[in-house]
Amino acid sequence: MKRTAYDVVVVGAGPAGSVAARQFARAGFSVLLVEKRQEIGAPVRCAEAIGSETTRAFLEPDERWIDAHISYYEVFSAAGSSVIVPPTEPTLVVNRKVFDWELANLASRAGAEVLTRTAATGVIQPDGRVTGLHLNSMGKTYTVEARLVIAADGVESQVARWAGLKTVPSMANYYVGFQYLLGNLELERSRCQYHIGQQLAPGGYAWVFPKREDTANVGLVISANHGQEESAQSYLDRFVEQHFPEANILGIVAGGIPATGALRKMVTAGLMAVGDAAHQADPLTAGGINLGMIGADMAAQVGIRALETDDLSAERLSEYERMWQDRFGAQHAALLQMRKLLTDMEDQRLDSIIRTASSLPLEQMSLGEIMLALLKHHPRLLLESRKLITTRLILK
Repeated sequence: MKRTAYDVVVVGAGPAGSVAARQFARAGFSVLLVEKRQEIGAPVRCAEAIGSETTRAFLEPDERWIDAHISYYEVFSAAGSSVIVPPTEPTLVVNRKVFDWELANLASRAGAEVLTRTAATGVIQPDGRVTGLHLNSMGKTYTVEARLVIAADGVESQVARWAGLKTVPSMANYYVGFQYLLGNLELERSRCQYHIGQQLAPGGYAWVFPKREDTANVGLVISANHGQEESAQSYLDRFVEQHFPEANILGIVAGGIPATGALRKMVTAGLMAVGDAAHQADPLTAGGINLGMIGADMAAQVGIRALETDDLSAERLSEYERMWQDRFGAQHAALLQMRKLLTDMEDQRLDSIIRTASSLPLEQMSLGEIMLALLKHHPRLLLESRKLITTRLILK
């Protein structure tokens, strides 16, 4: 550690943390980016899919970290019916270890100091304002002052919680996940799969995201309130046995994911939360890499202006919350309701809806047109989806 005081200290060198560190460093501020693990990008804790156009704003696509180019998604019911869904933008499955390292390296090249094996152990918060952190770096303890702290330390964010932000969702809005990296497969490398069904993954879903022609991230999430009945690993083991009985397990990932949409309060005086620490994941799929980078960029825009005027109050920083809500609030509220609708639906009805959707020219239809077509064939959805059709997500 080169100094004991910085303009900005970022905790967590995932995509959101590295983007935030880079943006502040590019603006001329002194930045420390710390990562508790000994290696950035490991272990992998997601299915590794990103939107290529969204990512381009932060990192130019590079085949060194791209494992697969995805042309379409296929959604399966438990009975085996499926519908092909075109992605909203070109999708990539990436090698997170290389991808995350590239983002952290860009932050370093912009002027940020980067330290691995360095964990935050507490916040300094006199009079309700965060002014620094206690750190443990390779067994040594330090105290660093910071005009602004960025909590980017993932779904288990202790930094945001220590600062007083409420980060723990209800059990029904928390996914418990388990994922294998499987080898010895025969896959279509341009297709991602989702599998939905109460018997398959209660309150959640399973996925198959190709990495190569013969390897894939195969995982499953269930809502945490179902995890007391049976573990996510048990559900995943049955899924793998059914679909990939000859596969070899090359890697294992387990963890939890909040699926609520972003926290309403993502700031307090002297601190902003970004990425998974702010629950900036898609409430339907729980995908969060792109959303975390967008959130980090929004936080940096507001944080830079706050640093320039030396006003790090919660009121000043809350502009970031308003920016997020203006862009994603209504959309994510609708996606949250859609997730609840789909994951609570009995398997027979879900299979019928998927079969109806498979007969529609989805690539030529807006979301509103799709919804109206489904309502025509399944009028019971009208009552169940009333919260969806009042939002601009459906009206677009």
